[in-house]
Amino acid sequence: MGVRRYFLQGVALVVAGLAAGAAMGEDAARDRIGQAAAMAGELKSQAADADRDAAGQASQDYAEAIAALNRGNSSRAITLLTRAARQGDAGAQLRLGGIYSAEGALRDLKTAFAWYRQAADQGDAAGEYKVGMMLLRGEGVKRDVEGAAMWLKKSAEQGYARAQTNYGSLCLAGMGVDQDFIQAVQWFKKAAEQNYGDAQYLMGVAYEHGEGVARDVGQAKAWYKRAVANGNGLAKGPLYRLEGYPR
Repeated sequence: MGVRRYFLQGVALVVAGLAAGAAMGEDAARDRIGQAAAMAGELKSQAADADRDAAGQASQDYAEAIAALNRGNSSRAITLLTRAARQGDAGAQLRLGGIYSAEGALRDLKTAFAWYRQAADQGDAAGEYKVGMMLLRGEGVKRDVEGAAMWLKKSAEQGYARAQTNYGSLCLAGMGVDQDFIQAVQWFKKAAEQNYGDAQYLMGVAYEHGEGVARDVGQAKAWYKRAVANGNGLAKGPLYRLEGYPR
């Protein structure tokens, strides 16, 4: 493997059934089935009403929690977020994960991971990404690179740009997945097309060094420019080198 390939890897990683009895007459069976169907319909309607009520309460709790956070009342916010999260509100679960993973007196990475995992288990792309990254780093949970790759891919497949970039980085390095430079660049491009600066920078690196794509300095400069425009400082150096872009 060439020096450029090692370089590109290093850059990327900066990362109910109803049965009628046989003895029951046909008419009696039909009546029993009709009664059961009506009862099932009523129960289903009641359950749907209960679900709507719970969802409404969770949404209200979440909104009040955000207002409490904005007032600086973190204790009240956590109480409301926890109540909403326990009712399955993914937004509240993510907020709690963020609170417990942040630096400070409340920092508890094991608890943060547990809340992120609940959001991820509901198919929330941001939750899947957070779980993947914590598994990758071994934060609050035993390090599991293959598990990290699985969760990052789930998030990436939902279009989450950060997950696309980081999953691409794993493909590039062969961490938790088979090494595949072409697939790595394909994931970078998906994120880059969402104007994610880090992915745009990596597209520039790939084109400049011809890794996963044919070498194309013009494409490299174009991607570096887009990365700089989207706030990626790492792209300024190579862009300056290629065309004299001011630092």
